[in-house]
Amino acid sequence: MGDGRGDGGWIWARRTRRVQVAVALAAVALTLVLAQQPVRGAFNGSTNSTGNQVSTATTFCASPGNSTVTATADSFVDLGSPTSFSGGSATFLVVTPQAAATRRILVRFDPLPTVPARCTVTTATLQIFAETLVAGRTLGAYRADPNVAAWTEAALNWNNQPAALVPAATAVMPATDQYVSWTVTSQVKDLYTLGNNGFVVRDQDETGTGAWQQFNSRAVATNKPQLYVAWS
Repeated sequence: MGDGRGDGGWIWARRTRRVQVAVALAAVALTLVLAQQPVRGAFNGSTNSTGNQVSTATTFCASPGNSTVTATADSFVDLGSPTSFSGGSATFLVVTPQAAATRRILVRFDPLPTVPARCTVTTATLQIFAETLVAGRTLGAYRADPNVAAWTEAALNWNNQPAALVPAATAVMPATDQYVSWTVTSQVKDLYTLGNNGFVVRDQDETGTGAWQQFNSRAVATNKPQLYVAWS
């Protein structure tokens, strides 16, 4: 027969074991109950952790779209007649590459299409209708320097023309009368942010002897110069 301390230790061990078994059975029962209950709740857009926050995007374009506008001013300048004016009433615009008789086109779209808040320009295309074609020559469309006074059809000439800012969008002339298109996406983005003084269109090589290239001006009834802008 053991002493009192031995009997007490045995009784304590049995009681402890019973408590452990009871706790384990309660945990199993609770797990079964939870597994049988559907979980309901609503996500409110945030958590208690500062590292896991959800918020509404502030740069979302709610109104993606596009717009095509026609030129509000156009003209051409002539190195051979550096003080002459040709804009406003002429039905044609001319580009030539001759070193002594270089001609360049200037065209402006003002105002530009309105791009909604939080939208950005994704595509922009300058289109000018070409006639009397010289197929295969490459023409560049440049952004006209906005850091000088805005040019006007009545006063623009070779001597006061704005500089043509690089880079240029280029297009190769086709063999039939049609719209010639320049992809001017980066240039148009700069028109919105840096100032709009229009475009300069010129031969990429102005040291040649090629014939002139004629385009429709905004004074004609159809096929006027156009600018297409898309945003999203």
